[in-house]
Amino acid sequence: MTDPVERERLFGQFDHVRWYGFDIVDRLSDSGFSVQTIRASDVADAEAIERFGLDATEVIFVCVKPVES
Repeated sequence: MTDPVERERLFGQFDHVRWYGFDIVDRLSDSGFSVQTIRASDVADAEAIERFGLDATEVIFVCVKPVES
């Protein structure tokens, strides 16, 4: 879908194509990732949150995939 108006209607923003639910944690884990969820406010102070236009309550998915030997 490339229509910005339709993207905004469906996804809440014209420049995003998808919203993920918390089932993404299972999907990422099933793909071999170790997944940790944090909030922007856990890793950034109020100044950085404002400067970079973050939502302090937004969940960030930190994924690590072990290197296979």
